[in-house]
Amino acid sequence: MTDDSNANIRLCGTTLSENGLHHVAEYRWGVFNYSVDILDRLPASAGSGFGGTEIESRRETFIRLGRQLHYILGRMDHVLRSVDSGRLIRSVLQFGDGAVFHYHFRADNYFAGVSLGADAVEAGDRAMADLVAALNDRIGVPRPNPGGFLTESSPPRTDPWLSTKKRHLVREGDWGESDSPVLTHCRDAVTAQALHYAGYFAPGIGRLSADAFNHPDLSAFFDGLTRDERRTHYAELGERLHYVVARLNQSLRAVMPGRLTRVVLDVEEGALFYVDRADGHFLLGVTLDQSRVALADQQMNRLVQSMSATPGEKPDEKL
Repeated sequence: MTDDSNANIRLCGTTLSENGLHHVAEYRWGVFNYSVDILDRLPASAGSGFGGTEIESRRETFIRLGRQLHYILGRMDHVLRSVDSGRLIRSVLQFGDGAVFHYHFRADNYFAGVSLGADAVEAGDRAMADLVAALNDRIGVPRPNPGGFLTESSPPRTDPWLSTKKRHLVREGDWGESDSPVLTHCRDAVTAQALHYAGYFAPGIGRLSADAFNHPDLSAFFDGLTRDERRTHYAELGERLHYVVARLNQSLRAVMPGRLTRVVLDVEEGALFYVDRADGHFLLGVTLDQSRVALADQQMNRLVQSMSATPGEKPDEKL
């Protein structure tokens, strides 16, 4: 830190609110620089004990967690390079009653934030995006678009719904029924507008997925990897993420109550959405378009809601 860091610290303070972001800290090369919080305004029960109940204990826990994220998400960034969509710029790790945010700023600088309480997660996420935008304004760097929040109100570039024939469907493994309601939900969630890929992964059973990659308006995203190569990479990435999230749960168990239920990995060109299910299966969503990340997240949430009324598919007992 220098004397001129005070302006950035004040900016951090303006992003905090009782119904949004509660703690934010800045790091460089994984080394803690400073933090700002409003933990003294919150009830001790906020976040169901995430980080303890004593204010000083919580501060130390959140600072330590921010350091851990530097190394954990550094490995995640390496895993994501296989899909050729740029570096990891935003991560959201959500558990039952709160979330942790990790936002890349510049070079080896990043900010880690915490929102305590499920109702504060979305507002906290947007506050982190606003903070990074304001910091970039200060140094004259074009604003990034983590979360796609800056462009979520932009009109779609194409008709949002695809015909059934244009959706590419994949069915791998032993599922019993020939017509799967789970695959139908994935197919209906996929659009050329925002959520381009939706998959239901059942480790040890198989995978069901649908994508909009064949739509001609998405051709610009396949000048590096072909459509089939991307499908293969996302299938492989889904299997790897299952174990990476399991390791994340183990690493963060000491400070995060419960287990991770939702992980958002926002890269320079799009985002991946991982949603855990109680049956040990999980959903994986992908958008290739950074400008549509916020809309894709909404479509992913609707898919999760539609799936909540559909029990996980099980293999035929006779197979």
